[in-house]
Amino acid sequence: MTLRQAINAMLRYLRPEQQTIPFTGTLYPDPLPDALDACNAALQQITALAPLFAVKQQRSAYFRAPSTLTVSGLEPGGMTCTGHFQPWSAGCWVQLPGDSAMNRILSLSGSGEATIATLQFPHLSTDTEGSATINVDTVELAPDIITVLDPVRYRGSLRKLLAANSREDLTAHACNEPRYFIESAQNNGHVRLRMMLSGYVLADTVFEFQARTALRPLTIADVKNEDGSDPGTPVPVPAAFVESIFLPVATDLFFSKPSFTNYDTPGPHNADAVQLVREQAKTALVLLEQMRPQGSKPVSLVPGWCLSAKGRMDW
Repeated sequence: MTLRQAINAMLRYLRPEQQTIPFTGTLYPDPLPDALDACNAALQQITALAPLFAVKQQRSAYFRAPSTLTVSGLEPGGMTCTGHFQPWSAGCWVQLPGDSAMNRILSLSGSGEATIATLQFPHLSTDTEGSATINVDTVELAPDIITVLDPVRYRGSLRKLLAANSREDLTAHACNEPRYFIESAQNNGHVRLRMMLSGYVLADTVFEFQARTALRPLTIADVKNEDGSDPGTPVPVPAAFVESIFLPVATDLFFSKPSFTNYDTPGPHNADAVQLVREQAKTALVLLEQMRPQGSKPVSLVPGWCLSAKGRMDW
């Protein structure tokens, strides 16, 4: 099913003059933007709950070796400094001139030599400029990554990183094995996921993993060409899910949009349709949560009996 066909199925609940693509009516607004917003919202839900094979991709994280740069604008107790910070240094440890303890870069703003770094801790030194060292223990992940899936490995190796439950847990336990934690943070107005390690790397290091990723947002160009024809863009979910899951969820979301709620003279069939589609959407979401053929299974291991050296049955 194309996206155009899916939206046509949603528009049939509206006034007849609003059911045509391209829209030619004059009394009421074009419902296509609302329908497209509903489709994108439905895809976000499906992406978060769908089986892993629908939205899983191979990804990696690149941790760079320590590097130095010249910083200025430091003040005793200040929490900003200026320098030619690279975008990848956001979130990393930084050793500032004169300060015995490492600080952390929370976010960056600006670009080039005038990039301003916002720090986590006050600067504990009278040095106002000098050489700083960026120690990379944090990497910003691609914007379409929703969830990082275990295992996280060194590139080309079977050696794995242990997952921490929080930033505190990342360094709370004495452990020789490296650990990682995924957090969300804001940098220069954008919210992104970051991978944090239990310590910074001393050489360029790449970790590989699989990730649940977001689908690209659908646009008007996916619904109609310049001449109004159907471009043939398929609904980006497995074919078996389109009518049973995608359409009920998208139509339920569409019913909350102005194109539908401003329907001043609804017919009796619409009152029934709202409840019916709402129940179908609930069923579809429950179905999505259960369809995880490659996800974690709700099973556990329990102690069993074993035969001891003396022939006893021991735990």
